[in-house]
Amino acid sequence: MIRHAKIEDAAAIALLIEPYIDDFAVNQSGREKLNQEAIETLLHTECIHYYVYTQHQQICAVIAYKESGHLIHFFTARPMQKQGIGRKLWNFIEAELHQSGTSCITVNSSCSAQPVYEKLGFHSVSAVIEANGLRFIQMRKALTA
Repeated sequence: MIRHAKIEDAAAIALLIEPYIDDFAVNQSGREKLNQEAIETLLHTECIHYYVYTQHQQICAVIAYKESGHLIHFFTARPMQKQGIGRKLWNFIEAELHQSGTSCITVNSSCSAQPVYEKLGFHSVSAVIEANGLRFIQMRKALTA
């Protein structure tokens, strides 16, 4: 089931994200951008749309974006991968963004997630960048009518 994330979900979201942190955080500053406190801040930010996918009351995946169409979080718990959960979340927010009139979606992808985003129709618009404690590749996808 897809639902809006709640402040009470922050600890579970942080635990879900933790195994992925070293894929893109290059120092402690980068790691702190994904801790429980940082997630709580995002959940209180009005222009952030944050969703969780739950099964049996457990959070198995998360996706979040800014109203501008910039994807900020997209993680599926490793044991739950390859089951279509990420695709369901993706289809949900892509439809929501399309309906809102957003013309393109951007993401700062970890190097390891780049192939996943390419399967979703994104293309790279930068080389690997290291900034603000994170290593990423800027990617973009146009939304068609």
